[in-house]
Parts: sequence; structure tokens; C-alpha cells
Amino acid sequence: MGEFMLSKYEFRTTFARRISLYGFAVLFLAFGCSGNRSISRRQSRLLVPAGVDSTVAMRADTLAEGLFVSIERENRANQLKVIGKSRTSQSDTLWKYLSNDLGPDFEVTAENEARAVESFNAGARNLQELSQLDDSSQDAYTRMKSQRLLLTAQKNFERAVILNPFDLEAKSWLARVYQTMAARFLDEDNHKRAVQVLENLLRLERGEHSLYARLGEAYYALEDWPDAYHNFAMAESVLRSAVGLDFDATSEPVQDATPDSATLFYYVYYQGDTEIKMHQADCGLRSLTRALTYASTDQERADVQSYIDWVNWDDGNTRAVVLRDKYVALQEEGKYKEAASGFLKLVQQLRTRRAIDETIWRLAVLEFQHLKRQNKGIDRLKNVIKLAAKDSRGAPLDSSYRKYFDSYGVMCHNLGLANIKKNRKFAFIYFQQAAAVAWKNRAKSHLEIAKLSRNSAKAVLHNCENALAQPEQLDANEQMQAYQLMVEALKRSGRFDEARKYYSKWVQMRNSGRRVGR
Repeated sequence: MGEFMLSKYEFRTTFARRISLYGFAVLFLAFGCSGNRSISRRQSRLLVPAGVDSTVAMRADTLAEGLFVSIERENRANQLKVIGKSRTSQSDTLWKYLSNDLGPDFEVTAENEARAVESFNAGARNLQELSQLDDSSQDAYTRMKSQRLLLTAQKNFERAVILNPFDLEAKSWLARVYQTMAARFLDEDNHKRAVQVLENLLRLERGEHSLYARLGEAYYALEDWPDAYHNFAMAESVLRSAVGLDFDATSEPVQDATPDSATLFYYVYYQGDTEIKMHQADCGLRSLTRALTYASTDQERADVQSYIDWVNWDDGNTRAVVLRDKYVALQEEGKYKEAASGFLKLVQQLRTRRAIDETIWRLAVLEFQHLKRQNKGIDRLKNVIKLAAKDSRGAPLDSSYRKYFDSYGVMCHNLGLANIKKNRKFAFIYFQQAAAVAWKNRAKSHLEIAKLSRNSAKAVLHNCENALAQPEQLDANEQMQAYQLMVEALKRSGRFDEARKYYSKWVQMRNSGRRVGR
């Protein structure tokens, strides 16, 4: 054993630093089954007793297979029953000891105590080896080894508890193993086992805040939000009450000691999280706001603020936010009809104008882009744009509405392009509507209006000037088109000096394009 042997107390700190609760998936092995044998093959194996017709013997053999088993199989079944009874007895003993149902006269012999320590340390070595595996590895051997080590650790800690039921540390580590197995192999039964062990531990040890937190984690994994919240709240309460009561021979007692802020952040954050999952938005927001005060990194602060924003999306209507996320996920999966139907129903359940407008925008984009309901989609979004508060330039006062304006502008502009060859009047109307909205490519709509307005030099000049006022919205070819239209309109108006100026810009861009092409 030597250097690889860890004492219980050395193991506690080493494992806590190195073990990861999450990582490996379960490896499933499939075994094939042989098919039915043919009659001729069975017949060739059949031993026919003397004086019995082979047909009768074969029929009797078939019936016998459904009525009873061979003596060899019966003996094997009896052996398995003995093993099963033994394991059931061992399991009953384990849960009796985990439940502290020991009786007043129960004692642990010195021999069992020593054997319990051996089992504990064997489990410790299993977990130490597990902590050294690469959690990110997808290698089948690594996954199998991980599973084997966890199962072996479980057996060793269970044996330690049976040998010495008074060892609270062995029970605590057994609960950790159950939690680890549940997390790695998505096994709900192990979460339930962990809950049982931790509940019984807390009857004996009420001064360890971490036990309450781990019980909160187990209930959280089982989606039992009320019990998860209760235990995270208890973890915070015990942490605050017991601070400064640890024995430390290296320093003087501190009367005004404060709890560790990182631990407080964790406990308070999950109080808020579980309250929100119970749809208690006001309480959850208060807890999350408290968690912000304990956050120690920018990432933690950003995560909490993002969660607060999520809750406030519709003034604390968390059920609606959950539905919104569900329908967005459907949209991302390409299930457009289901998503659109969901958004349409969701509008009726919302409280605030901002949430309603966002949901209508999502529905309108789906209808326009994916469901061939362009007229419905653009009409829905038109009403959002019409009612939105705007500044003197027509831009939305609420910056979150910019994407709605951009979507509406794109819809109008694209319908204009689609109608140029079919109905110029419709195309002109759509471009006019797009140009009236402060969207990110408004200049393109002004350019298209200018193209359709060649018979009016004044209209061409007005729209080209508006387009060129935002050159970043036009590509090089579009800018050259605008200059060409300006030159033509200025010539018609007799403004030749101005026409030469724009012609010079057109030539410059043409030559520049040729140089780039070379």
C-alpha cells in the first residue's frame, strides 16, 4: 500500500479538490439472442426412450419445455435464490444502519471497526483513482473503468457502514457516491438513495451546512423544488449561525467572523432558482438580488443579472417565459407550424406590452419566412411598429425594438423587389413604406424608389440624396447606381456643374473597382 494509501482525513481534502461529479455517460452493451432451432435439429438431439414412438417423444419433449425445467437449471435457480436472499439481507442491514435503527445494545467490535476503516480506505482509493481519469474522454474503456470504480467505491463504503454504523463520515461519502453515480449515469434511484442517507445524517449532525446543501442538490436533481429550497435555505442559516465556531489551534477565536461569500452566493442563488421554479417570482427575485451582493466574479454577476432579466421578461410571469423558450426551441428545430401555433396562444397569456410585441414579432417572422403567410406576417408586425414609441427620426425609443423595425423594413423591401416585374405600383408602395421606417438598410429602399422615379428628376434627386447620406448601407455597385441616377437627373435639370461632380465620383469608383479586379 505505502504511498498510495490515504487515511480518511487525508482523503477527505484530496478528493474534495479533485473529484468531478459530472462527465461520463453510461456504456450500454448489447448481447444478441439465438433464434429458434429448426425441428430437424431438435429431432437429431432428442433421446427417445426404448419402446416410445419418436413422434410421441418429440411432442412430449415440446410440452415438457413449457411445464418444467431440467434438474440442472432448477439447481442453478436455487443457487441464485440463495445469492438473492443474501443480497436482500445485506441491503436490509445496510438501510437499517443508514437509518440509525441500531437499538440500545448495539456495539461495534474492535475487529469490525478496523475492517470498516479498511473498507473506507479502499473506497477512498477507488475515488482517488476515479478523480485522475480524464472526465472529457469519450473512450469506451475510460467510461467502463469509471463505472467500475464507482460501483466498487459504493460497495466499499456500504461495507464500511455495515461494519461501523456510527461512522458518519463513511455515510457521508456513501451519499456522495450515490450522488456521483446519479449525475454520471442519469440514475434517479441513486438520487433517492442519496436523499435517504443525507436525511438520516442530518438527524445526527445538524451543524454541517454542506450536508444541507448536498441534500438540496439531491432534491434539485429530483425536481422536488420545495424540499430543495428548504435545504438550501437551511444551508445558509447553518452557515451563518455556525461561523467562527470551528476549532483552529493556529489563531485566536474571532467573534465577528463572517461567512464565506462564495459559499453564500451558491446557497442564496439556488434559493432564488428553486423559488422561481415554483413560480414565486417576487421571492426568487429578492434571493437573486441578494446573490448579486455575494458574487465574486464578473461572470457570476452577469449570469445572475441574465436570470433576473429572464424572470422580468413579462413582469414575473415565469410560466410564460418557460413557454416562450419552449416555442423558440421548436422554431430552432424547424417545427415552424408548432412554434407559430404556440406563439399565437402565448400572446393571450402575457401581461406586458413589451412581451406581447416580442411574441408578435417572432410569430410574424415565422409566418413571413417559413409558412407562406407573408400578408399575415407583415400585417402583424406593421401594428407593432405603428404603436411603438419613436424619436424625431422615426427610430424606436426602446433599443430592444430595433430588431422589429429591421424585420419590418426587410419584409417591405423584399416584397417591393418581388413585385417589380409583376406590379410596379405595389413595388413602389412597398419601397415607400420601407423608406419610411428607420431600419438598418433604409438607403437601399431610397435607391429602389429613385430607380422607379426616373420620370421625375426631382424625386430621383431627393431619394438618391437620402440613399447616399448613408453610404455604409450601400455596396459599391449600389453607390455607382446612385451616382449615375444623380448625373442623369441633374443633366435633365440643367445643373451641369453638379452633374460633373457626381460623374467624377462615378468614374473614380469605376477605376477603383478595376484596380481591385486586377
